[in-house]
Parts: sequence; C-alpha cells; structure tokens
Amino acid sequence: MRQIRCEIDTEYRGAEAMADLAWRWLTEGADRLEGESFQAVLDSTGQVEESLKKSVPCGPPGSLWGFLSVHIVSRGRVTNRSRVLTRKNLPMLRKWLVLDVQLAEIAVYRLDDRGMPGQEVLRMGVARDEGSRDWVRLSAETPEGRFGPAAQARLMELLRDFSQEVDPSYAQVGYSLTLGRTEHEERVGPPLPEWTLPESRRLLRGYEWLMVIPREIAQQLGGGDGIAAAGDFHRVETLRDGAVLLQVTPEFDGFTSEAIERTWRLVRPALRPGMPKRFRDSDAWGPPSRIWYADIA
Repeated sequence: MRQIRCEIDTEYRGAEAMADLAWRWLTEGADRLEGESFQAVLDSTGQVEESLKKSVPCGPPGSLWGFLSVHIVSRGRVTNRSRVLTRKNLPMLRKWLVLDVQLAEIAVYRLDDRGMPGQEVLRMGVARDEGSRDWVRLSAETPEGRFGPAAQARLMELLRDFSQEVDPSYAQVGYSLTLGRTEHEERVGPPLPEWTLPESRRLLRGYEWLMVIPREIAQQLGGGDGIAAAGDFHRVETLRDGAVLLQVTPEFDGFTSEAIERTWRLVRPALRPGMPKRFRDSDAWGPPSRIWYADIA
C-alpha cells in the first residue's frame, strides 16, 4: 500500500533544542495523529521484548504493537538502540535523545494472524542525514488507506503548528518516495535531499497539495497576500516568521492536473530548472505523478 509522508525541514540548532523538538514531535505528534492507537500501544500487555532481536511473534494476533528506536553517533560509529513501544519504555527514548542522534523513530503496527508486524499504522521520525547534519527533518508516514479527510485535517494542523515554531526551509505532505525525496527532486534533481537542503531557502525542494513555502521564497512571491491573489487556493496562512502555509485543494485527492499546474505557475520562479523525467517502470506501479511536466525556462 502506498504511504503518505509529511516532512518538515529546518536547521539544526544544537543538541538541547534537538532533544526537546524530537521528543515532542515523536510523542505529541503520534498522539495527535493516532491518539487512540498510540495510547493503546502504550498500554498494551503481552508484547514480546525479544521480538526486536529475534523472528518471533511480537504479541497477540490482531493487536497493536510498536517500537521506538534511535541511531546514535559515538566515536565515529553509529549504534542502534530500540525497545518495544510501551509506557514503561517510553522514558528511555527521552534519555537517548540527548545524545548525538542521527535518526529517531516511533512506529505502530497492527499484528497479523501470526502475531508478526502487518500493516504499518504510523511512523514518526526525526533525522539528521549523514550528508546534511546541519539540518533536521521531521517526518510522519501513514498508509494512504487511512488518510481520509479527518486524518488530513489532523496532519495539516500538526504541520502548521510545528512549522510555526521551527521556521522551516520547506515542508510538504505528499506520497512517500525513495530516500525521502520530493517528486521534483526525483524527476528534475539533484537526486539526494542532502544536496538540496542547503539551498532550500533559495530553491524550493518541490511543491504539493499541502506545503510550507519558506519566508525567504514567500517574500519573493509577494508574501501571503501575493500568494493568495495568485490563484484560487483553499488555504493560505502566513506563519509567525513569515513562511506561508499553502493548501491548494480541500482534500489530498483533489490535487490533480489543473491544481498542479496552478501551483507550479505560482512557485515556478523558485524551482530548480529542468524538464521532469518520466520513468516507465515506476510510473506503471508507483503513486500517481503530482508535478507539472514543463521546464521553468
């Protein structure tokens, strides 16, 4: 099943700020997006701790199960620490987050009829890529089948609230693609986010149904008032530091040809030039394309 991914990018502001931001994104974010499921996992019983190390059933079939995990850099090496996601184990995550964390995640699954992880319900992440450690990437992923109007509203509010706080260089909600790339990066390039993040206050990483345009680029586009006047957009909201939240259509599935072209025309001055490529194989089985096939030149 295709996954929906939310991402917020911002500069790394030190270990203390990182630890607090990561804790709140992972725990508050999970509760706001999947409160009932998240709380059920925390309060679950019968979950098998050794299931993280051995191929054994994780718990009762059909129940919810999750894990928390961090990758920590120490003396030039990356080590992994993980626990089953329970209320008892959750404080361990907070202790780990004060270290030099490269990746921290919370994931929730529904166990299949063998008691093994089946459908992923939610995955929250905080990452500093090896090649872009001056940046922090907050992410949340959920299956497309769970992404109805109520879930879309919750994710929009979460993205908006954290974007108000961190002054993002970019943020969006779209289909999850390989390596956390936007579709514009995948089809126009450069192919790795670590190459586009350092320029993301000058060139947009991409564009989507729901996005945050950083303050530097928003100013070039006329600010919130100029962006609102440029097209029939569902929501245009100026955030605290001048970034602009743009929701093009009321619902995710409404971001189709006319809406995509309208958005492309708005952000065109801030996009990296190049004709988007079409990939025959991935276009046949992957998520539907949601960019406009034209060069900005």
